[in-house]
Amino acid sequence: MLDSSSLGIFQTSSVDKVQALKRYKFSLAFENSNEEDYVTEKFFQSLVAGSVPVVVGAPNIMEFAPSLDSVLHVKELKDVQVVANTMKYLANNPEAYNQTVRWKYDGPSDYFKALVDMAAVHSSCRLCIHLATKIRETEEKSPGFQNRPCKCSRGLETVYHLYVRERGRFEMDSIFIRSSDMTLKSLESAILTKYKSMNHIPIWKQERPKSIQGDDKLKIYRVYPVGMTQRQALYTFKWKGDDDLKRYVETNPCAKFEVIFV
Repeated sequence: MLDSSSLGIFQTSSVDKVQALKRYKFSLAFENSNEEDYVTEKFFQSLVAGSVPVVVGAPNIMEFAPSLDSVLHVKELKDVQVVANTMKYLANNPEAYNQTVRWKYDGPSDYFKALVDMAAVHSSCRLCIHLATKIRETEEKSPGFQNRPCKCSRGLETVYHLYVRERGRFEMDSIFIRSSDMTLKSLESAILTKYKSMNHIPIWKQERPKSIQGDDKLKIYRVYPVGMTQRQALYTFKWKGDDDLKRYVETNPCAKFEVIFV
C-alpha cells in the first residue's frame, strides 16, 4: 500500500539524490526484493529526476510506470544483455530516447494518475475510513436505524437510490438510477452530474504537479463497490457488463460505490 512518503516525491531529504540523477539518461533502481508491489523511492526518484529507471525488482513494475515505454525492466538474468543493448541504442538515438520520457510532456497515463491518487490520502487515514465504514455497515443493519428507501417502483419502472464517494473520503453522496437505464455508462454519467453540481475538486488535485492534474473536467477512471483493496480497485476488479451492475444493485439495497477520478 502506497502513501506520499513511500513515493518519495515530496521529501526534502531526497533532493540531493534527485539532483544527482538529473545528470544521467538512465538510473539503476535495484530493489532489495523481487516481490510483487514492492516498489520504493529508488524507482520513483528516478522518475522525478527525469531519467529512465532500469529496474530489478517487482515483477509488476509496469503497473507503477507513467507509460509503457518509460521503464527498462530486468526480469531475469538473461534480460541483462537485452536491456544493456537497449540502453546503448537509446543513448545514441535522441528521438527514440525522447519517446521514453515523452510522458513528462504529454502527462502520464490514467492508470498512473489513479495510482498517485491513491497516495493522496495517508494510509493511516485510509485505515480509519475502512474501519468507520465497517462500523457504519453494522449500524445500518440494526433495527433502530433510519434510512431512506433504497428504491421506488411505479409500474414497470424502478428508481434505485445509490450512494457514492470518492476513494479517500468517508461521507457518501446520493445518486439515483432508473431500472430502464441501468448501465455502466449511466452510472458514470450520474456520478459526474452529481459531483459537477457540487463543484467537486478531487482530493489529489491541488497536491499534484500540473502535468498530472489534467484540465478542469472531472474524469472517472473506475467505479467499483465500496470495500475493495487498492489492488482490487486499481487492477483486478472489473464489471462483467451492464447485467453484472444490474445484479449487484438489485441484490445490494442502497448499494454503495467508490469512484477514482483522474
